[in-house]
Amino acid sequence: MVQGVDFLRLYREFQLEPGAGIDDLKLAYRRRVARVHPDRLSAKDPISQHLATEHLQNLTRLYEAGLQFHRQHGRLPGALPSAASEQSAARTPPVFAAAPPRRRRRRLGPAIVVAGFGLTALLAFWPFDEDTTDVESVVAARREPATPAFEVPGQSEGLRLGMPEQVVIEVIGAPMAREGDRWLYGPSWIRFEGGHVAEWYSSPLHTLRISPHREPWPGTAVPALQSATAADRLD
Repeated sequence: MVQGVDFLRLYREFQLEPGAGIDDLKLAYRRRVARVHPDRLSAKDPISQHLATEHLQNLTRLYEAGLQFHRQHGRLPGALPSAASEQSAARTPPVFAAAPPRRRRRRLGPAIVVAGFGLTALLAFWPFDEDTTDVESVVAARREPATPAFEVPGQSEGLRLGMPEQVVIEVIGAPMAREGDRWLYGPSWIRFEGGHVAEWYSSPLHTLRISPHREPWPGTAVPALQSATAADRLD
């Protein structure tokens, strides 16, 4: 890039005349570099070496800017344009960048239609077994809600005497810990006899979900169980 380059400094550094040519610039650059090169310094201190290197880099930038200007215009910045160069520039047609080729959009419409016909034909001639395939029964089975694993009467009500352990897990949840025949739920607990609820204690700090019905669990031998639970006591 030659924009922002001080070409007056280029002529001062290389001591060129306004009408100098490209050969004069190359010769002046070689002579100037030979004089100011850091290897020719008598003082080898770091500061002097740094300044000399920076000066050499600036000279190289000016020289490259002059070369680029000459490539673009056929002359150095201080020289007047010649008539031949002006005529050649006028005759040279402008160069325009070629537009990128347009990508053809793939037509997906016919392909989708052909695929649809193929799928329809495949389904029409697919060998379904009428004896074993009952579409109505499959649809009816999907519409019917799935039955739960347990058909438990009063399960949503809460804890009851005689309730089995598995149902207790479904209603109350798994215990935090177990001590013998007791399941511990924090300060609350449930005691089992023969795998069925015998009594419990529901603490205000961790209340248990208890059924409001006093009837024992269906099919449970009630005489062996206590009629009053630990929740009914004043503890």
